[in-house]
Amino acid sequence: MSAPGYPQQVQAPVPGQVPMDYNQPPPPPPPMGTTVVVSQPGVIVVAGQRQFTSHEPVQVTCSTCQQLVQTRVDYEIGLMTWVAMGGLCLIGCDLGCCLIPLCVKQLKDARHSCPNCNTHLGSHQPLK
Repeated sequence: MSAPGYPQQVQAPVPGQVPMDYNQPPPPPPPMGTTVVVSQPGVIVVAGQRQFTSHEPVQVTCSTCQQLVQTRVDYEIGLMTWVAMGGLCLIGCDLGCCLIPLCVKQLKDARHSCPNCNTHLGSHQPLK
């Protein structure tokens, strides 16, 4: 319904756009802390840092150089490493065995970055 004196506006369809089906529920919102920008159908560009769910390299589109890349992963000592070391000390492994968590990459924080432009894309922390 248009206001009196104003012509009714009709929105022209955008080429390649799929019409909205109003009988279906809307898609779920993206996770908190991320900004999702769709640049092409099927390609999602994530601006800013995000939480990764893997210690292993993953394929993403870099928000800086806009290239589809497999992330480079660097491992850093994090909270889970210190908790594991403290736990081993508490059960009596204090003569060097408590240093084993320093060698286990699944207990460390994984820092994902772009191999092309070295932008930090996000992290995986086993324990926050």
